[in-house]
This record gives sequence, structure tokens and C-alpha cells, in this order.
Amino acid sequence: MFSKKQLIIPAVLLMLAPTLAACGTETPTSTPVTEAPTTAPAAGAPTTAPAVGTTDTPAPAMQATSAPSTGAMGGVFRWRAYAEPETFDTALMQENLSIDIGQNIYEGLTQFDVNTLDVKPDIADSWDVSPDGSMYTFHLNKNAKFSNGDPITADDFKYSWNRVLTNPKAPYAYVMDDIKGAKDVEASAVSTDTTKPKMAEATGIEVVDPQTLKVTLNGPSAYFLSQTSLWTYYVINKKIVSQCPADKPSCFTETGKHVGVGAGPYILDTWNHDQNLKLTVNKNYWRPDMAATVDVEIPIVKDTSTAQAQFEQGQLDVLDQPDPKDIKRIQSDPKLKDMLHNSGFARTVWIGLNLKKGPFSPLKDDKALALRQAVAMGIDRQQLIDLALSGTADPVTTLMAKGVPGYHDFEAYKFDATAAKQKLADAGHPGCSGLSLTYTTRDRDVERAVGTQLQTQFKTNLGCTIKVDVIPWKDMLKARQAHEYDMFYGSWGQDYPDPQDWLYALFDTRQIDNGNDPAYSNPDFDKSVEAANAMADKTKQADRMKMYNQAEEMLLKDAAIVPLYQPRRYYEVQSKWTGYTTNAQFAGYFYLVKASTK
Repeated sequence: MFSKKQLIIPAVLLMLAPTLAACGTETPTSTPVTEAPTTAPAAGAPTTAPAVGTTDTPAPAMQATSAPSTGAMGGVFRWRAYAEPETFDTALMQENLSIDIGQNIYEGLTQFDVNTLDVKPDIADSWDVSPDGSMYTFHLNKNAKFSNGDPITADDFKYSWNRVLTNPKAPYAYVMDDIKGAKDVEASAVSTDTTKPKMAEATGIEVVDPQTLKVTLNGPSAYFLSQTSLWTYYVINKKIVSQCPADKPSCFTETGKHVGVGAGPYILDTWNHDQNLKLTVNKNYWRPDMAATVDVEIPIVKDTSTAQAQFEQGQLDVLDQPDPKDIKRIQSDPKLKDMLHNSGFARTVWIGLNLKKGPFSPLKDDKALALRQAVAMGIDRQQLIDLALSGTADPVTTLMAKGVPGYHDFEAYKFDATAAKQKLADAGHPGCSGLSLTYTTRDRDVERAVGTQLQTQFKTNLGCTIKVDVIPWKDMLKARQAHEYDMFYGSWGQDYPDPQDWLYALFDTRQIDNGNDPAYSNPDFDKSVEAANAMADKTKQADRMKMYNQAEEMLLKDAAIVPLYQPRRYYEVQSKWTGYTTNAQFAGYFYLVKASTK
């Protein structure tokens, strides 16, 4: 995800567990994530829904109630947001706050298991796959309904998906690219040709009957089923959303207007922008075994030290990602240490370099390449982690996180301050002469600390005095995608367990202006990634992974990004609650939260 992601299917971080448990004298609970296949279900075989349930979580879990919800019987759960969420319009969602909260108010055909990250049925009870693997037929649960009681039909899914494809600003429309006709609709949406009518529907999305949706792909896909669990595929109520005026297409996300829009266990009741949000229990929720029992208040607290004080005073029930510099104190505190938990994180952080304009461009210019290489060689990752993050991360030299499917250990440029200075001279900037560099990062404590340390390392290792600009996240997302920054904070959290999610989503030429923030365009990279995307044959997955590995090496040798670190995700939960957890991709579902009986 774009910030996903900061966000976040089997994320496969078992190999991280020893590392995660090694920090500090008091070891917080660690939740390894198990690996599962990354290929599509066997062609021609129906897939039946497994029983819906939960397994053990880092914060001790209780079973979901089996009785329909009658309101917030279990009280109010207070979960901190560190910034203003960007949007709750399913066509526009892309950053982790919107996703972590949005997964509680919307649902799709499938969903990720909160503990294993396996794909399991949601509104679709089951699905069939054609013998060649290019057609999926989803069978909807006849009891599924929106939060106002309206039944959910296949036509609602068709409307919801096409609404994404026809929106030229939809950042995640590309995850539907494998659907037949989807790219044609996307191209029509951004076209300035007024002589042609706009395309409104992808031919591969068909309503068979009210409870049956048929999806035809351009060809077999190893990752399509996982994609149907993403927010872009959530269903929204056509009857309500279509009433929003053209100049306010997201009007349904505002306070008092969300009832009936989504199908999740919660309703977005209140959104006081830049202050707080409130989710209330959906009394019409259609699955008694997953009904919520607590309302959720979400104060927006940007300063992490303030949020930590509120948690310790009992004003917050959860603090996701406390200040890394505070972890050792929390681990040694007799009261707090048992409230601290952690999980593996399928996310990496890097420096992005603008290849469209500015001193790091163009891609194939020798001097521009030398300048990018100078930056890549001039960063001491371990020192950055030790000083800015208090050791609560692991250095990475790749785009993909360690432990995810397809991970390939590779280092294009080792830290070498002397060699970095020589590259700087090769670029025509000896001693950083003639350069005016600014690193732009998001307005959050962790990123501020990293920015300060990068500023110091540029001075020490390269002799460059750089400026650090801290920008509100919503503003940075838009400007970064518009390629306005020369050097900037970049990060990605895995959305589903496949290298396609990292390489195609972020660096294919097709994604320039829509996620490819450095504007990286390498025909050889594109050819390798797109060929690998089309390989769904289970017997050829090893070859497919090699093609992705080769593409990643091209990206790293081109120094379009400078990988920095892979964070570890810590979170604190008050002992009066059970069931809350996070995993390698996203925060846990709020319906699992119950008041402790201890």
C-alpha cells in the first residue's frame, strides 16, 4: 500500500520472529506469520467457505459473540489515529489509516484472516474457477446486507468496481488490471479525447443473477483472489452512493451520511476532521458470529509522546506504534511491559529519487546515475536505525521486505563514504558544490527522527548540507505522486503475498502518476515484471520468482530508490481489553475486541 501503505494473505514473516524477540531485556509478545501458497486455487474446483472464527492473538482473544449485536454492549474502545485519514471513499483509499479503519465499515467478496492472513470467504460463500484459471464465478451469501438492511447483490459489486475504474484519481485501480476490459475503462477515464464517449463498464465484470458475479480475466493470475480482499474491491450501496453530486462524489463519508453505504460490522458515525472519528456498531450486521460489541472512538493525536501519556493515564486503550525511543522504558516498566506486543511487519522504508526532473534525472544520464549512487553509498543504515529508531528496525538493501514471498537478498551499493564522495565528484558536484538538496518526509515523529539523522549523515558522509521538509501526510501523498519532490520518504507495506504487489504496483511505467513516485521507467524492468505477472502455472512459480528478482536488481542498480530499513510493529493494549492485535499487514478488526472478564 502506498503508506499503507504505510499498511497492509500470508505475509510470511516466520524468519523475523527471532529478531523481533531479541530487543530489550523484557521480551514483548511476538506473532510470527505463517506462509501459505501464492498461487490461485486449483482450476475447475469450487472453493467452499471455511468456518469463520479466530485463533490466538498477541492480546489474549475471546470468541466472537454468537448473538446479534444490539448496540455497544461492551463499552467504548479508544484507538488513536496519528493523523487525519485521507478518505473513506473505497475508490480513493490508499493509506494505512483509511485502510485500517475502513476494513471495519466495508466488506468484499473475500477477506484476510487476521492471524494467518490467508484469504477466506466474506460476502462470497464460495467461488468456482474455470479450467484455464481465467474465469471466477462468485456465489454471494443470500443473507448479506448493507448497514441499513438493504440486500447486497451482484449488481452492487459491479457498480462498486466500475466506479473505481471510471475514476481517474483512483490510486489502486491498477489492482483490477487483470480483469478483462478494466484497462480500457481506466484509459477512457483519463483520456482528453472529447470525440469519444467515456467507457462506463469493464466487460469482464458480469452479473449472472442477484447472487452470482462472474469475473473474466485477461488470462490466468496467481494473485487475483488475494486482490479481491483489498479495499478497492469493497462493495458499496449503489442506491445511496449514486445520489452524491458530481462535485462531491465522496459525500457519503461525512458525518451522518454513512448509514447503509457499507456492509461491515461498524458504521462511520462521526468524522470531525482533524479532531476525531467515531465508529458505532452496525445493528443490521448480517453475521452474528462476527458482530461487534463495542463502539470505537478514534481521537486524532499527532504527537506520539502525548499519545503515550494518554495511554498511560488510561485515556487511550490502544497505542499502535509507540515512539521507538520509548520501547526499552516500556519493556522495563512493571505495569506497561505486559501491555506491549509486537508483530512482524511486511514493510520497507526508502529514500525515493525523482527521475522525471531535478538533479537525479534522467534515468540513463551518467552523471545523474552517479549522483544517485552517491546517495546510495552514503547512508549508514545501521547507524540510522540505532540513532533514529533506537534499534527497533532491521537494515534492508532491497525493495521487498525480508520474509515475504519472493524475497531475494541483494545489495547493489554498500555503504562506503569515500566511494560515495568520489561518485559525487563523478556527478560533477565535488564536495557537494552546485547542489541544493531537500529531503521531504511525512509529519510523524518517527519520520522526523529519520529525517534528522539523514541530514546528519549527508553532511558527515557526503559533505552535503541538505534541508528537511516535514509535510502533512495528505498533502505529501498528492505532491509525491505528482513528482514534486527531488528526494523523499518512500514506504510500502505488502497488500497481498506476491512480488507483483511490490514491483508492478510501484515501479512499472504504467504506474507513473499513480504510485510510481520516482517516475521510474525502464523497458527491461517492465518486460520482466509483466511477463512474470502472466505466469500463473503452478509448475513455473520458481521461474516466475526469478524474473521478479531480476527486475528488482535492475531497479536497485538504477538507484531509483535507496532502501533504508524494515520496521518492527509494536503496539500497546490496555489489559481491560482482549482480542485486539495487529499483523504484518494491517491493524486488527475491531469486532474482535471484547471487555476482559479477568
